[in-house]
Amino acid sequence: MENRSSTLQAGISSLMGLIVINWVMLSALFAQVPPNPPGRFGPYIGATLALAVLSLPLRFWRNRIGYISSIIVGLMCLVSLGPQKFFFEEAAVSLSPVVILGSILSVVLIISSIMAWREKD
Repeated sequence: MENRSSTLQAGISSLMGLIVINWVMLSALFAQVPPNPPGRFGPYIGATLALAVLSLPLRFWRNRIGYISSIIVGLMCLVSLGPQKFFFEEAAVSLSPVVILGSILSVVLIISSIMAWREKD
């Protein structure tokens, strides 16, 4: 039972961290605080944020849809916060805390979701 609880805690904590990071990114976009994401990424960040908020109670209730949506959130965050930013983003050095923490939280979320999903079966 302890292992199941630790995967639940890791998943929910990662989701909460990604919600905060995406909220800050969306706020920086609206406030035009450099380095801010380009405006065309606003809907993507908003969709990621909405799915992460939706996934939070579903993960807490150990719902299968919560595991699937959490994996999708992790993958979406890897697209926008992943280590590839260091190769393609001009402001990657100033974004390095966000990129590093976002990548770690995304990977932890994906792994904990897969582990929890397997334990449920």
